[in-house]
Amino acid sequence: MDTIVNHPEALAVIVALPILGIVAKLFGASLRRIAKWYLYVAVFAVVIVMNSIFFPFIGGKDYFFRFAVELALIFFILAWAFEMREGEFAAHLRTVFKKPLVIAVSVFVLVFLLACLFAYDVHAAFWANYERGEGGFQMIHYYLFFLLLALLLRTDGDWKNIFKFSLVSAGLVILYGIGGSLTLSGFIGPWSGNANPPAGWLHKLIDTRFQGSLGNAAYVAPYLMFAMFFAGYLWIKRKAKGAMGIWSHIGYGAVIFVLLFFFYLSQTRGALLGFGLSLFVLVLYFIFAGRGSFRKWSLIALILLVAAAGTVYSLRNSSLVQTLPGGRLLQISLSDSSAQTRLWVWGEAWQGFLERPILGWGPENFTSVFDKYFNPNFFVPGQSTETWFDRAHSVYFDYLSETGILGLLAYLSIFVVFAWMFFSKKYRHEEASSAKTSSVVLRGIFLATPIAYLGQGVAIFDVLPMYLSLFLFLGFAYHYFYGQNN
Repeated sequence: MDTIVNHPEALAVIVALPILGIVAKLFGASLRRIAKWYLYVAVFAVVIVMNSIFFPFIGGKDYFFRFAVELALIFFILAWAFEMREGEFAAHLRTVFKKPLVIAVSVFVLVFLLACLFAYDVHAAFWANYERGEGGFQMIHYYLFFLLLALLLRTDGDWKNIFKFSLVSAGLVILYGIGGSLTLSGFIGPWSGNANPPAGWLHKLIDTRFQGSLGNAAYVAPYLMFAMFFAGYLWIKRKAKGAMGIWSHIGYGAVIFVLLFFFYLSQTRGALLGFGLSLFVLVLYFIFAGRGSFRKWSLIALILLVAAAGTVYSLRNSSLVQTLPGGRLLQISLSDSSAQTRLWVWGEAWQGFLERPILGWGPENFTSVFDKYFNPNFFVPGQSTETWFDRAHSVYFDYLSETGILGLLAYLSIFVVFAWMFFSKKYRHEEASSAKTSSVVLRGIFLATPIAYLGQGVAIFDVLPMYLSLFLFLGFAYHYFYGQNN
């Protein structure tokens, strides 16, 4: 069986990552700081593509992320043992676990692991497989990542650093995707295996869905939505003045434009709907939270947004719109083949839930649900339909069928707690009371980001790029709500 030790690129990562920590310690870095840097390194998991190892877009990412988090945990434990004052760690840990957001995330992870324990196939639920990798073992690493973020990243500067690394990572995801789209040697892209790709670099880039280094265009859009939040936060919180301030405006504006452009090229309709919903909520928040002319312009923006959305949708079948790159984005209909296959598989997930309603069939066990409640519409002689046998292709139906009603409610409770804290004066960040436009904008995009994620989740499931970004966002939410009191 093909194993990780047969691949020099994997061995290089295994050897290099701990050596970096040891070298940093020899040069005087604190153990806590080294642990923090491994969290920064973990965000680069999305860039890893190992052409020869298992499923090229999954295995390498999972191993890199797990190894980086494990090293962060090891150095944090060493810092606890050798650098922290007596009782410091215990006191901070008690503080962290008293917070509602941490409790909500912890309950979700606990229910997820219980679903693994009582799964139809326990081995598959906990260890997963090389094509998806999102079992209980992986969830433990996401949870450790979240806790270590809460324990180690305690200043705005720390969060600016990890967001900057995340943007570099997003840039590398895009660069890899460009290489793959242009059929460059050594890159896997949408035209790989196609004997007759389009002529010209522009057609190669825009005549298909952009998949970056993630292997699936449907993963690119939600990943880039989170990246846009990170860029927006850095833009608002920048401290540069004068000429440097102008260049920082231009720089962050350009970054968001590039992220938005490749978001568009991914042609992911579910993500577009989620993004549109988040924009609507964002402008509504500006109207209610803003003051003076900002509120007036926000109202005008809302009217224009609704008018533009209605106009574009009404023209979706025109020849002009259909000839534009990414024209499939506007082909939204329940009669569409993609929508139909989703409805069929959601029906299977619902039947699976009814049979095992409390903790479901277990993570990575949807294949059994699909087989037992197979919808014959998937098989049409002489026609080709996309058959999704291992996922319900909806975050909500996946959790419902795989972790039961307890899992779905625990998952949704995270966002209920987030919303409660966001609107509660008790947990309001000190800048939230400011009427400054920058503070209103920051809180607006902070609210809109999980709405975009939840909206796109109707039609796609979570994998590492989304999980990593989600737990990173939740870690930041912990800092945002509680950072002033830690």
